[in-house]
Amino acid sequence: GDRPTMFGWFVKVDEEKRLRVRKRCRLDMSAFVNCRRAYSTPSGAPPTEEAGKACDTLRSQVLHCYSSQYCEEESKAYERCYHSAVSKGRYYDNMKTMERSCCDQVRRMERCLKRQRVLPEELRK
Repeated sequence: GDRPTMFGWFVKVDEEKRLRVRKRCRLDMSAFVNCRRAYSTPSGAPPTEEAGKACDTLRSQVLHCYSSQYCEEESKAYERCYHSAVSKGRYYDNMKTMERSCCDQVRRMERCLKRQRVLPEELRK
């Protein structure tokens, strides 16, 4: 009959980790949320494409911050892609290609977080 308490312990540990990760990623998250807010349309329509792109990089940072705690493999793959894009100078001369060059890795991080049910709700919109 000790199984329910074991399960309860897992839930508690998960919750503690979730809060710790949330705190750790707070700055990235607030930058993203503020960006969204800055570009939001009064009517509540989805943000324009350029607004989406402006906030995309910040969104990836949030995903990466969470993934580094939950999806190590995906997080490392994104880092490798990101650093190689930066070192090739693609980061500076064209932000847009930089985003595209790592979008597979971004999608993988997102999928992994969803699978573990830890994708922050701010990113689900």
